Amino acid sequence: MTNELALRDNFFKKYHAEEIQNCIQCGTCSGSCPLAPYMDYGPRQLFALIREGDMTEALNANTMWFCVSCYNCVVKCPRGISITDHMYSLKKLAAEKGVKAPKMLHLYRSFNTPIEKHGRLTDVAVMAGYGLRHPGAAFGNIPLGMKLAAKKRMEFKARTVDNIAGFKKVMEKANELERLS
Repeated sequence: MTNELALRDNFFKKYHAEEIQNCIQCGTCSGSCPLAPYMDYGPRQLFALIREGDMTEALNANTMWFCVSCYNCVVKCPRGISITDHMYSLKKLAAEKGVKAPKMLHLYRSFNTPIEKHGRLTDVAVMAGYGLRHPGAAFGNIPLGMKLAAKKRMEFKARTVDNIAGFKKVMEKANELERLS
């Protein structure tokens, strides 16, 4: 448990997540989350695990990977805790520690890679990145993809933002600031 507590304290410090300690466990976040029923633990339960120092259980949960950044939890939290920001931080920590189930991590990377490369996201890029690692999942989406393509609701070629060099500089600076914090 000592290593778990050290990992928790490092998480608090590295990601400025100390405010999780201020959670009063009211459950408003979990009650307002549209995806809470699909999560291993709602945000309230996840924060309880973290506060107790059970970081392995917290990082192996699917909770942060299901967060869609709707900010319902943040808006309604009576303590003003930046729950969504902490979900992003937990994703990063899980990826760093290699403790997350590969499917979720592959989906996360498949989502971020096209954004880093083009400054935009396309459905095809996400599915291609994920589908190469998990072909069975990709084949299941072929009928939907064909319907979307027939209705011209899916872009096959990623359009790059106008100032991709500027975008990449912003991303590099954000990553640098994150490493320094």
